[in-house]
Amino acid sequence: MEFVIGPVLALLMGMKFTDFKNKQLEERLAALEFTADRLNTLTISMESEMPKKMLTTIVPIAQAVKKLNEQVGL
Repeated sequence: MEFVIGPVLALLMGMKFTDFKNKQLEERLAALEFTADRLNTLTISMESEMPKKMLTTIVPIAQAVKKLNEQVGL
C-alpha cells in the first residue's frame, strides 16, 4: 500500500508545485510585458519631442554666434 500512495502523493505534489510556479511566471511575464509596452510608448514620445527640444536649445546659440560674428566682422 505504501508503494502506491507515496509515488501518487509525490506526483500530485509535483503537479501542484508546477502549477504554482507556472502562475508565478505568468504574472511576472505580464508585468514585464506591461513594462515593455510602457517603455515603447515613452521611446516613441521621446523620439517625437527630441527634435523640438534640440531646436529650442540650438536656435538661441546660433543667433548669439551670428551676432558675435557680425560684431567681430566675419
